[in-house]
Amino acid sequence: MSDEIFDRILLFIERERWKYKKKLSRETTLERDLGITGDDADDFMDAFFKEFNVDISSFDISNYFSGEGFDPIGISRVILKLQGKKPPKKNLKDITLADLERAILAGKWIDPIEQEPQ
Repeated sequence: MSDEIFDRILLFIERERWKYKKKLSRETTLERDLGITGDDADDFMDAFFKEFNVDISSFDISNYFSGEGFDPIGISRVILKLQGKKPPKKNLKDITLADLERAILAGKWIDPIEQEPQ
């Protein structure tokens, strides 16, 4: 990996979001660690792809982030819970800063490797 590219990612995050108090590393996740989710995730990823000229043709945001707003599936999950049934788990993948770096180096989105879904 490239320290120069990683530093550019950190500057991008600070510009698009803010400067986080905790130290960010390549293992930092966008959603769990940085709280980037929903519409914010969509805006962040769009800006990332444009900033770093990364091909997005293989990127599907629904594989990584939950949406916002009306969610009929979410309501059905609540109903199932109220009935004492276990709702199906949505298998979202984490995106780490290393995944962003890998995409920049490749010039295209590469699905995160060797990850267990959340």
